[in-house]
Amino acid sequence: MTKLNTTILAGAAAALLLPGSALAQETRELGSARAFEVILASTTSDLAPTRQYEDGIRRLRKTDQEFTNEQAAVKCKPDGSMCAFVSMWTGPLNEGTAREQRPVYNMQCGLTIMETFQDTDGSVALRRPASSMYSMFITDNNGNEYRNCNKPEVVLVNGGEQFCVEFNYQPAGTNDTRRYVKCFAWPTATEEVRALTMKNANGQTQKQVQIMAKNNDDCSMHQSGAGQSGVAYYDQGGVTRYAAWHGCNGNGNDDGWMSATEIACSTTECTARKLFDISLAQREERSRGRCTVGGADKSFAVCTWTEGNTQPQREGTWIAAVDLNPNTNNRLLWKDRLNYRQQLQVNGQNREYYAMRAQHGRILTKTTGGALEGTDEIIFQDTCNRGGNNNDKKGGRSDCLNFAVIKTTREGYTFTMPMSTINLGTSPMLLGLDGTHLSMTEAVFGKGDLLIPGFTQLQGSQTGGLQQDADIRTIGYDPATKTMLNPGQHNAAASYDRHLYSNYLGNNPGNQGRNFAGADILKNPFAGVNGNQVQYFQVYALTGKAPMHESSAIKPSLYASLFPIAFTADAPDPQGGYNDNVPGDDTPDDPAPEEPDPLTPTPDGFASGGCSTSGGHGGALLALGLGLALTFRRRRKAQ
Repeated sequence: MTKLNTTILAGAAAALLLPGSALAQETRELGSARAFEVILASTTSDLAPTRQYEDGIRRLRKTDQEFTNEQAAVKCKPDGSMCAFVSMWTGPLNEGTAREQRPVYNMQCGLTIMETFQDTDGSVALRRPASSMYSMFITDNNGNEYRNCNKPEVVLVNGGEQFCVEFNYQPAGTNDTRRYVKCFAWPTATEEVRALTMKNANGQTQKQVQIMAKNNDDCSMHQSGAGQSGVAYYDQGGVTRYAAWHGCNGNGNDDGWMSATEIACSTTECTARKLFDISLAQREERSRGRCTVGGADKSFAVCTWTEGNTQPQREGTWIAAVDLNPNTNNRLLWKDRLNYRQQLQVNGQNREYYAMRAQHGRILTKTTGGALEGTDEIIFQDTCNRGGNNNDKKGGRSDCLNFAVIKTTREGYTFTMPMSTINLGTSPMLLGLDGTHLSMTEAVFGKGDLLIPGFTQLQGSQTGGLQQDADIRTIGYDPATKTMLNPGQHNAAASYDRHLYSNYLGNNPGNQGRNFAGADILKNPFAGVNGNQVQYFQVYALTGKAPMHESSAIKPSLYASLFPIAFTADAPDPQGGYNDNVPGDDTPDDPAPEEPDPLTPTPDGFASGGCSTSGGHGGALLALGLGLALTFRRRRKAQ
């Protein structure tokens, strides 16, 4: 039996106690996230309904089908030159300009292109390209209950030369929500982002092509964060094929499906068609699954999800492999339940928990060309949930997280790192993490070519996000010791309202509704240029309250958060929260002299934002990359 007053992964605690130091959070520290405005919410139109309470404060009012600015997604070009941001939007785009545009039928999806550039101090930042300065609505749908463009995701096609946007839409007069796709060409130096002509499998031109639908079910839902915008399993000659999870919930089959989509593009048009689908979860309620491919053998996809017809779900977390070959009569290779029920001891009492909120990401490795590719191993996570929708109370509570590293083949799976339980309440690795609606994305940490794989968990605000920046938790995996490591806790520098506005202004106000965040890995095109010392960023698409928008009537804005995760070999020890979430006191260093570490660079350097920063001597990220011995004491150095 697991006792929740003990951290199970000893290696995690060891990593937390690496020597290191952290300065106060600054915008331009090496390791700190920077936030950029993508679209600010309107302060004069599209205001949310409010009501005045006895204390005289006007608060957000629950309103059916009002909708808000939410559910952002992002995907970047392989060369890191620009990223596409998409989100549901209810207000005007380009407000106050000649290109001002309002959404028809209350809500549509808006698209904004942001390019990377380098400031004079060497910092990497985001801005709108000169040739594509304006946001644009990319849908004009008229749906039941204004379900016009929900849960968008951005997918790269044709080697990243074009990108496509998937979204959910329930056409008026129908009884189910369907998944559609439309594609775009990246802007050039002289031309703004351009919609491509879309054709279906029969060669018919359509404004958008349906790629997933199930009668009397609403399709589709999937994991937040990296979502389903994963790596294609086939991408040659302009033809891209990718696998994705589609949770289709309703009164029909009510299943969770894996579906494969093919998109063939030229410079002017794309043809989209569904190749096949397969039911993996026959008890669908909030499966939030994800399917990925990786390793040398991309002939199969691995999917994970949560199963059960109740809220919360009580049939455990699952894993399966699906054959992607064009011609096969039996696509399901294998399927198994990873976690079900756990007896945990909390404060001396035995309690039963259900496994929920399955998530996974691929173990990444760096190629000789500098790209990051998924391997045949995944990092899996789920939560220990207790409680339910009883007495008008929603959800329950999560008291621990389960982690495992799993090697997958066509024949089955094995545990590289066994399933381990970490207490949310006492583990230094997870202090402050609540396990609710987290956004998981793959990552690498370290310096130079000495990188360790891992992932990040993004946690937003449950109560609106005003002046509450999102929290980024970095968790690494050391393949040598087969343990989880803790590079630290970080500020995303922008707010992310994961609940309040989407819950109050959706189709079931106050009962259902949650926000989602998008994430992608950005290869820094300016690494080593003008002193810049970041190899890879994670870029987040966040919708949350702007700090100057105190009124409850003003809806969330769209932000990009640029967070460095791996650095060049000559970078100093990063700040911005790296190795700063550790237990114990801050006792002074032992007076005994130390031999200088020849692998630790000099403290002079440029931040991810460019400014010179004192580096400290901790070298913790370097130690993680090298797999050096972990020490059990913490030291602070003068900065």
